[in-house]
Amino acid sequence: MHFTEIQTAFENCQSWEERYRLLVQLSRQLPKLSEDQLSELPEIEGCESRLWFQFEAEPRQIFAFSDARLMQGILQIVQTLLLETPTEKLAELDLQGVFNQLKISQNLTQTRLNGLAEIQRIVQNAIRP
Repeated sequence: MHFTEIQTAFENCQSWEERYRLLVQLSRQLPKLSEDQLSELPEIEGCESRLWFQFEAEPRQIFAFSDARLMQGILQIVQTLLLETPTEKLAELDLQGVFNQLKISQNLTQTRLNGLAEIQRIVQNAIRP
């Protein structure tokens, strides 16, 4: 699923419950990672659920997993965005703004927003020369 399709699906949602169901559906698209893979990934601290995330700009690689379906759905959106955004535009990518636009952020706890902010920081650090 491309980001434009995800965006359209969220625009068609009339309530938080519909958005939540869509996030759960998206969570099923994120590849499962084995315990061995997870043990090699950095775990993001400060998020409500357990969250592992690694991003490499060149070659583009993303490894992401959470033990919570809601965050899995969010990670699927993040992964789609990062894979579709050209390298020269990654510095301009505002994940918080994207999730505000999709009307997801206002229903997330502060700790989940902290996890999203940490993902943004990891991406920005990965693209710096």
